[in-house]
Amino acid sequence: MKKINVKTLADSTPFRFYDTIFFSLAALVSFFFMSHPDLWETANHSYVFLECLFSGQFIDFYNVVAAHNNGYYYINGANYNVFIYIIFALWELPVFLFNRIADLPLVESFIILWAKAVCAGFFAGCGYMVMRLAQKLGLTKERAMLTAAFFLFNPVAFFSPMVMGQYDTLCLFFTLWALCFYLDGNYTKFSLVIGVGVVCKFFALLIFVPLILLAEKRLLKIVKYGIISMWLYIPTTLLFMGRTGEAGGFVSTMIGRMFSAEIPSGQGGAALFVTVYAIIVFAAFLYNPKGKTAYMAVYLPMAVFGLLFHSIFWHPQWVVLLMPFVVLTTALHKTRSPWYWLDMVMSAGFFLLCFCHYGTQTGAVLFDGGWLYSIWWFRVATAPYWVALDVLLGKVPFLFQLAPVMFSGAIFANIIFKFPFGSTTFSDKLTADVEYDKISDKAFLYMIFIFGFICMWLVPSLAEFASAHNGWMIDIF
Repeated sequence: MKKINVKTLADSTPFRFYDTIFFSLAALVSFFFMSHPDLWETANHSYVFLECLFSGQFIDFYNVVAAHNNGYYYINGANYNVFIYIIFALWELPVFLFNRIADLPLVESFIILWAKAVCAGFFAGCGYMVMRLAQKLGLTKERAMLTAAFFLFNPVAFFSPMVMGQYDTLCLFFTLWALCFYLDGNYTKFSLVIGVGVVCKFFALLIFVPLILLAEKRLLKIVKYGIISMWLYIPTTLLFMGRTGEAGGFVSTMIGRMFSAEIPSGQGGAALFVTVYAIIVFAAFLYNPKGKTAYMAVYLPMAVFGLLFHSIFWHPQWVVLLMPFVVLTTALHKTRSPWYWLDMVMSAGFFLLCFCHYGTQTGAVLFDGGWLYSIWWFRVATAPYWVALDVLLGKVPFLFQLAPVMFSGAIFANIIFKFPFGSTTFSDKLTADVEYDKISDKAFLYMIFIFGFICMWLVPSLAEFASAHNGWMIDIF
């Protein structure tokens, strides 16, 4: 059989002025025109935190929030570690002080956007950390910058902080920063920084365990790093122990999700994620990377988060945690175009699952918290004609049955075919001597964003908004 000449992707071209305009406009529109009620609540909770701090009720913060003796919008209590509220409160402090000095009430529409800047700022910081990691993994500065762009404008990653205004980017930022120290071989700083990520969301702990076992096999050192990683979680938890109201139950519910999907066994079901995770942890303890430590530092988090989001009933904002590792592992491959096409499949599955399971939270209703409401004075959530998008999409045969296949299929393809194999990966072994369409990386960046975000989320959501305004969807039914 005649050998086919290998044709890898065209070299990336640098960003031009029009690229900056396009992606900046997308970011600005998303920032100002959309947000999720979770952000509204956290912005107001953090403002209450400042009121408690300045009135001497710091230690009673969670109870004060639960009492809700104010006119601020929120339905849920303060469910996160106090460190989250401290970060937002520091950012809101100038607004709080100005209102106190000028004797002005809180303008909630302003504080929501002000707080969203924290989410967007940490997201930009995550992009910077992705670039740093890419360079530490051996990519050129130009390729590392493009890799960061692939993360920032990956539709799944972009959706959480820039559209919903969610703050999982705080956890992700400290996790990625910690990985920079991990790649330097400084496991003390790695443990310290990832400890900050742990108080933001416990997800960071899930990758800390296998990574430290991959690098260190001596028990006392492992215990030492484990204690260091708890340096912030333990004091902040003890400080408010017994005073967090419903927050403890919220954490238990979150952890309980990891035990929901089960593998049948003779003694009852074994939790799918916990079982597979335990195997990954033990394999990391057994495994000697032999020069593959750098690659495994991004592959293992991808495998852990990928299995997690396959095995649990996730919230859309959590999946941002997976995406930098999908992007970084792709960037390290010689042939990348199949993975770019798969990113589009994953985006489609992700948004269809969002519409299916969170139809009243992830579509046009996100416009209610942005400038579109201020311009239109129209709220989707209270519109008499509103029909959530999942109702319309549910009319398409097997669409919602295909969504988890697309999403989970893309996850397992990443885990299986990116696994290191000798001096390369299964993917590069399979694609050697295969000719693919010669499309530049930057063209793929546009294609992934336009198809995944604009076509799969923005266009359907605008259609839903129009329907809620004039009732055309009801006419269809």
